[in-house]
Amino acid sequence: MKKWILLLLAAGLFGSSSAQMIVFDRDHFLTVNENGMVRISAEMATHNYYDTIHERLSDIKINIGALVLTEELIYRSLTQVDQGMKSILAVKEISTLIAEIFSETNQMIAFASKHPHLLLFAEQVSSQLRQRGAALVENVSSVVLSEKSDLLLNFEKRDALLKKISLELRVIRALVYSMRKSMYWASKRSLFSQLNPFRNFINIDRQLVLKIINNYKTLKK
Repeated sequence: MKKWILLLLAAGLFGSSSAQMIVFDRDHFLTVNENGMVRISAEMATHNYYDTIHERLSDIKINIGALVLTEELIYRSLTQVDQGMKSILAVKEISTLIAEIFSETNQMIAFASKHPHLLLFAEQVSSQLRQRGAALVENVSSVVLSEKSDLLLNFEKRDALLKKISLELRVIRALVYSMRKSMYWASKRSLFSQLNPFRNFINIDRQLVLKIINNYKTLKK
């Protein structure tokens, strides 16, 4: 009797274990792995994209910061040497130009932050601004070092230096303003091309017209 009971238990255990047998689907396994690799690749590409944006913004801010320090150095060196110079119209104009450049560069950085595909424009102009700022500092330093204390006494040389600084700042302001406007209209053109439902038809029609013209020229020959 005990033997029969043991045989029945063994048969039951064997049946339950065979009912829970693991099945390996190779195609499903490969599909899951491929999907996982695609997802990981997409995540890595996204992280690299955001890292690139962050690096470009950092470079732009560094270049703009160098320009800001340059302008502050020039302005303070010219105003703190002689307090009476604060009333000169040229110095007031320089301070106004610096404030306008600050405003334009801040707007440009803010706009580029919202439109990452336009960061290349901002990066290029910020590099040019840094070069112009460095050249301006070098120019002013050479004049100040060569003239020393005679610079304040010689009104002609001082006024010529102020005019040169003012002219260079006007160029920098125009450069920043034109670049900001170029970025703005570039974003508008990009948005319009995306929203225009007929852009593909227009391109097809343009290709057909060019093809007809080329065929006509060929037949005419």
